[in-house]
Amino acid sequence: MSFLTPQQAADLAVEHHRAGRFAEAEGIYLQLLASEPENPDLLHLLGLVSHHTGRHAEALELIHRAIAINPNMAPYHNNLGTLLIELRDYERAMAAYHVALRLEPNSAGPWYNIGIIHTRRREWPLAVEAYRTALQFDPDYPSCVLNLATALAASGRLDEGIALYEAALERRPNDVAIATNLGNLLKERGDTDGAIARYHHALGFDPNNPSTLNNLAVAFQDQGRHAESAAAYRRSLEIKPGNAEVHSNLILAMLYDPRGEPAPIVEEQRRWNRQHLDPLKTAWRPHSNSRDPKRRLKIGYVSADLRDHVVGRAVLPVIERHDRDQFEIVCYSNGERDAVTKRFAAHVDQWSDTSNLRDEVVAEKIRADEVDILVDLALHTSDNRLLTFARKPAPVQVSWLGYPGTSGLEAIDYRLTDPFLEPPGMELAASGEQPFRLPDIWSCYEAPSGFPPVAESPALRAGYVTFGSLNSFFKINARTLDTWIEILRAVDQSRLRLLTKTGSHRKWVTEFMCERGIDASRIIFFDYESAAQVRPQAEYLRRYDLIDVALDTFPYNGMTTTCDALWMGVPVVSLVGKLSLGRAGLSLLSNVGLPEFAVDSPAEYVRTAVELARDLPRLTALRRTLRSRMQASPILDASRLARNVEAAYRTMWETWCQQAGEVR
Repeated sequence: MSFLTPQQAADLAVEHHRAGRFAEAEGIYLQLLASEPENPDLLHLLGLVSHHTGRHAEALELIHRAIAINPNMAPYHNNLGTLLIELRDYERAMAAYHVALRLEPNSAGPWYNIGIIHTRRREWPLAVEAYRTALQFDPDYPSCVLNLATALAASGRLDEGIALYEAALERRPNDVAIATNLGNLLKERGDTDGAIARYHHALGFDPNNPSTLNNLAVAFQDQGRHAESAAAYRRSLEIKPGNAEVHSNLILAMLYDPRGEPAPIVEEQRRWNRQHLDPLKTAWRPHSNSRDPKRRLKIGYVSADLRDHVVGRAVLPVIERHDRDQFEIVCYSNGERDAVTKRFAAHVDQWSDTSNLRDEVVAEKIRADEVDILVDLALHTSDNRLLTFARKPAPVQVSWLGYPGTSGLEAIDYRLTDPFLEPPGMELAASGEQPFRLPDIWSCYEAPSGFPPVAESPALRAGYVTFGSLNSFFKINARTLDTWIEILRAVDQSRLRLLTKTGSHRKWVTEFMCERGIDASRIIFFDYESAAQVRPQAEYLRRYDLIDVALDTFPYNGMTTTCDALWMGVPVVSLVGKLSLGRAGLSLLSNVGLPEFAVDSPAEYVRTAVELARDLPRLTALRRTLRSRMQASPILDASRLARNVEAAYRTMWETWCQQAGEVR
């Protein structure tokens, strides 16, 4: 640097800084600062380097020093706000941005960052307003366009978000982020063909983009294209093998594989452990929780779905009925909030929004909160926190409700199950995760508010029997359709109703069945509704007024859909599989007193459905009595389930108290 003028040295340092060579930039800044210790620009730049290298306290001190020397520089305040956002100090960040705007009123950056704060808080209308203001000052601000479209969609203005992306893609056709995000919104609207086309468009410019490949895999999964979905996930992991989220997506996708074989799933779970959990084991530490087997226990529930969601609706009745004298309840939520979330918050001792916290930060928070038993409600479903559990922040860790089955995580000690989902001898865990069988059922059902009365069998009005499945389409495969075709062949004039998103997969189903002798007029589709379009649950249930017999999917059975059907008086025929998720129908039907409708072979499945369809008096009687059967069963007895779950927690805790102090 001795051959450079101070200005040349400063220019070189900025060049290093912009290129991400932070150590080189910092070295030059420090040498320059030795000659000018009160130079606010140098202090500000050093603060940015500290920020970029994770030294946040040092960054705050340096930027505050720069502001103290020259408080009239808008970039100083703007960058201070960005640092404060990372520290989740949103109030002070907002104040810093407003100072920046007072100094430079026509600046887009602070308005964009204010939008980020509102996005973090899920204040979607305010986020939309902030992003729109930023674009007034800088119409060509790509990341602002992306965030605005996302905020529009999240605030229920999905079509506006899509239109914004489409216009942006016309201007910037080679922008991978715009094309990918447009695909995401089209998928959310139910246009999976359009989504897949946009993902392929993006991959045309960046064929090795792991995020786009992951999103393409999700869209393939929605269309029931299981092999293509798994291949796209695997390609994404080849490019970025450390992505635990994509690896979880692959494991989840494998659960829908038509073959329904346990071995490949178990092996992939072991691979997940090797790739993502094993490197964290060195950080496992003994827990200092008091080993008193009878004391009040602190139970922590971790989920992104503590809201109007199948998991949220399943766990809420238990949380509302927990014995608070014996159990202190803490929720760690990393998902959206709604009216159901308020019910959760009203029945817990502590509510923590962890949506913007890294897994390691959440783990340390849980440890500091001295949680005794930590319950994962996601397994490998989206937005899971398995990397938090992989750090073993609680003495006892349990998986439950994401789906019937095992996470395979070595850091999780137990999974809640029942005697039907997982009878003794059927343990399939990839690790030491032990099945803990509740006495009768794994989950309960709470009928939606304002539910409609049970209608008479539609066959009595129509003159023919209607079969139906309202399960997610990705649970449907060629083997399932072949079985349903046999049923339609055996029952003259019968119809089949399916719930699907729009797209080419509808054409595939129709052509598949037509090629096997089923006229297209006998296949009727219910439209899938996006989150922005969703109708009240009670209105959704009225679709069962048009179905006589519900056909369960396999090898992945329905759970909530089966409960919905039974509640609406519609009997369900289910095929028992090799995995727990293929035995959900058996569990529910056994608990409602109809185990004969859960059968062991496709031939029995066809025979049972056909016999039901040909016995209208029995269908009519079932229609009139199924709801009362449900009401009298353990399925609707949330208090009973709560006591059973609490007994399980107490037994798990007593076992831990008897063990030595090392971390398993």
